[in-house]
Amino acid sequence: MRNRPLLTCSVMLLTALSGCTSAQHVAVSECPAQIPAPAWMMLPAPDLLNPLNEIISSSESESKQQQSK
Repeated sequence: MRNRPLLTCSVMLLTALSGCTSAQHVAVSECPAQIPAPAWMMLPAPDLLNPLNEIISSSESESKQQQSK
């Protein structure tokens, strides 16, 4: 009765330990060189706020009418 849990625990422990110790180490010289970022990512971001403000803002005549009310 006690042997089965003990056997199961020892097998699991041995499996875990063997998995930890068998990791292959990668040499630094084998690491690939970093690829530079694409040119389109290096461009400045487009100004989307000003065109949006022009679309949403009220015209000059509308703003004068609202101020006079």
